[in-house]
Amino acid sequence: MSRSTAIKRNTQTKRKTRKIRTRLVPILIIIAIATLIATTACSKDEEPDQEVLSQAPVEAPETEAPVVEIAVEETPSPTPPPIHGEITGVDCINPLTGEQMDKGKTVNRPLLISLANTADAHPLNGISEADIVYEFLVEGGITRFLAAYQDFSDVVKVGCIRSARHYTVEITESYDGILLSAGGSPQALSYVRRSGVPHLNEVEGPRREVFYRDRNRISGRRMESMHSVVTTNERLLQWLPNYDFRLKHEEDFETALKFTENGTPTRGETANRVIVKFSAGKTTTFSYDSVKKTYRANQFNRDLTDANNSARPEFTNILILKTSVRGIPGDTAGRQNVVTTGEGEGYFVCGGKSIEINWSRADNASQYVYTNKDGTDLELGIGRTFICIIPTTMDATFS
Repeated sequence: MSRSTAIKRNTQTKRKTRKIRTRLVPILIIIAIATLIATTACSKDEEPDQEVLSQAPVEAPETEAPVVEIAVEETPSPTPPPIHGEITGVDCINPLTGEQMDKGKTVNRPLLISLANTADAHPLNGISEADIVYEFLVEGGITRFLAAYQDFSDVVKVGCIRSARHYTVEITESYDGILLSAGGSPQALSYVRRSGVPHLNEVEGPRREVFYRDRNRISGRRMESMHSVVTTNERLLQWLPNYDFRLKHEEDFETALKFTENGTPTRGETANRVIVKFSAGKTTTFSYDSVKKTYRANQFNRDLTDANNSARPEFTNILILKTSVRGIPGDTAGRQNVVTTGEGEGYFVCGGKSIEINWSRADNASQYVYTNKDGTDLELGIGRTFICIIPTTMDATFS
């Protein structure tokens, strides 16, 4: 090939290249603009729903607690149905207190949280906002609380959370509730598996994201790790929609509790001061405030208070239920079997008076039914309730 022919061909090739580049430039500009528009639209679509709150910061893990990494998918999951949505045709009455509440919240499955009740664990966080508080024996003559919340959206922090017992699972089942605990006895965990009661467990499993350990949960004190387990409304609102259980009652669910504006018994014994004995070493005392018409609790020679706000929980009603409490055969930890089904006797306290009552519960899935001694339904006063479950060998005194 001659030199002139090669130069001619090279010139033609350069001209073709310039033509191709000239045609590609506007195409690339169009593609870039389209990509920018799509990216902007996606970023708007991926903004989090304002109803779903961000995860609370996690305290650095303690040396005695194993570090568990929680994998978070980058791809956003489908938007879950709201936990608290408006539902028409539903009575706006809190089924646990008889008080007015927002639409939609009445059909939520309540949260029942196992809480410590030893002197070194107090004060507790969030106890003043519980709708119902149970107190019952565990091992060694000490007691534990089970706090029920129909609406947790305003409960900033709850703790310290401790392990469950099989009878706390049974009570949770009766409310069609969701149980939160930091582990559980072998009997409790076995019953969870058999019954299918939704259980959020801080010790193990994928549902432990709702918990964290806050050893500074009480201002000015450094708590033991065992007394530091807490949860928050932010974590619960974020994680609950991601789990494999329903968050609302079935349509045919009805509460067995009955309420009246004034629950004070027309007859009965004066009960301005109530002393409930759980064991040889544990009593809880309630004092009546005639102005507020509520009771406040005292134990360990101190008032029951809330670490969140220093408030003293106020209860309109006190129920004292007598039942069989015996040690579990072969249990080396001394755990107890507290019978929550069948029938029994007890007391109802409201408005500065007490009366004797009967209680019954057909099975573990059934709710407690309370009746007066003449067989008529017992009506509680509108407001919060404290329920003491005591052995038949123990009693309460009123003055």
